[in-house]
Amino acid sequence: MFTGLSLDQAPPFRAPLKFFLTAPIFAILAGIFALFSNNYELHSPNFIASVHLITLGYMVMLVFGALQQMLPVVAGAVIPRAKLTADITYILLTLGVVFFTLGFVVYEKIFFFISASLLLFGLLFFTVTALVQLLKVQNRSYIVKGMSISLIFFIGAFLLAIHLLISHATGNISQLHYSFATLHYNYIFFGFIFLLIVSITIQVVPMFWVAESYKQKDQRYIIYLTSAILALFPINLFLELGLTLLYKTALSSMALYFVYITIKKLKNRKRKLKDITVYFYNTSMIFLSFGVVYWLLMSFIDIPSGTLGVLLGLGFTVSLMNGMLYKIVPFLTWFHLNSKGVLDIPTMREMIPQNKMQTQYYIHTTSVIVFAFGFLLSQTIIIKGAVLLFILSNILFFINIYSTAKIYFKKEIK
Repeated sequence: MFTGLSLDQAPPFRAPLKFFLTAPIFAILAGIFALFSNNYELHSPNFIASVHLITLGYMVMLVFGALQQMLPVVAGAVIPRAKLTADITYILLTLGVVFFTLGFVVYEKIFFFISASLLLFGLLFFTVTALVQLLKVQNRSYIVKGMSISLIFFIGAFLLAIHLLISHATGNISQLHYSFATLHYNYIFFGFIFLLIVSITIQVVPMFWVAESYKQKDQRYIIYLTSAILALFPINLFLELGLTLLYKTALSSMALYFVYITIKKLKNRKRKLKDITVYFYNTSMIFLSFGVVYWLLMSFIDIPSGTLGVLLGLGFTVSLMNGMLYKIVPFLTWFHLNSKGVLDIPTMREMIPQNKMQTQYYIHTTSVIVFAFGFLLSQTIIIKGAVLLFILSNILFFINIYSTAKIYFKKEIK
């Protein structure tokens, strides 16, 4: 089951755990901000704050927490002084998200500068550290290559974000502002999140669900072609070559192919026990399919862009991260207790009861569907209903993850 893993290089459990427990808190705060907002336009300050509580406070927080564990264990890239690195990254990221949110809520320029500084040092500190360690790995699998490329795209997207944030702070919004914003969105989602999820999925689907391994040619095809398409995108964007539909079609093809082979592997997995985490993973793949098709349709008909954010952000990314965390946290709890010589440890399936995960799964999935229709129909009351479901989903998600952490702390003390 754990073939190819280097478990002896794993960082302390507390290093990634604080990231995992903080992420749903930021998601709950995003829901609260959205609940008291009457403007769900994409460029409204309050909406931007809510979105970035999800992207930075939830998604990046979970990704950085997962990478703390996965880089040394899966890729053999050992983070130096893992606990100190985690602490510095966590503090700077958390404070950066808080000041970012304050900046857009009260629109005080000083908060933009503080946020930009904190996020610049925090995110680049960890990203560059991780990238340097990945580049030192001798035998670079496509997992290592995919992670490396995704982090390079993240650095590019993040530097664009700092530029956009400073533009808001100084009021100097140029004609290229929205072109930079478009590049930022594409590099964050497809360059960072999608490529990173592909790289992680290549490892965790066969490992956690005892499925067939991904073929080398499939790994190479998805990672390299997606990277090439993204690298060429700025040429089309800034020279206005009119190739946007071709660009969208090419990226959507990569995503749909990834969806097809992943669902196929999960369907044909050797262990056929009911597993709610598989529901999350399959659901995320379905939303990714809907999302890229919707993205293509936006080139032909005038439909709200908010629905696209829901399908790709909440439907694909958050669903997948929920399912992955429900596997990772119990595994880490079991592994770290076992390495300490604790014998009386619940199995991974026993740590979070299936019925509790299932309840959260249904609430989360319903919230995404209601969100999508709310933005599609431009109905504020429907969006607010979805927000309430989203808040409840993340409260349950936090409780479920925290209950697993409590098992570790209780057993560790004994």
